[in-house]
Amino acid sequence: MGSVKAFLLMALLTGLVGLVLYSLDAHLHYRNLVWASVLSVVLLATHVGNMAIYFVIAGKKPYKWFN
Repeated sequence: MGSVKAFLLMALLTGLVGLVLYSLDAHLHYRNLVWASVLSVVLLATHVGNMAIYFVIAGKKPYKWFN
């Protein structure tokens, strides 16, 4: 059950980041070097945050789905 909770929180975080980026029109400025650099850092931080959420919630046995 921990994996399901983790996936829901990960989806919430990813959706929130996507909403913020979309509201800032980041998808229109991806060819600008400054925007591309900032976007790459934000997306990498989102990925690392998702991994941290998953492993904190899932615990020491993250790949045991059902017991």
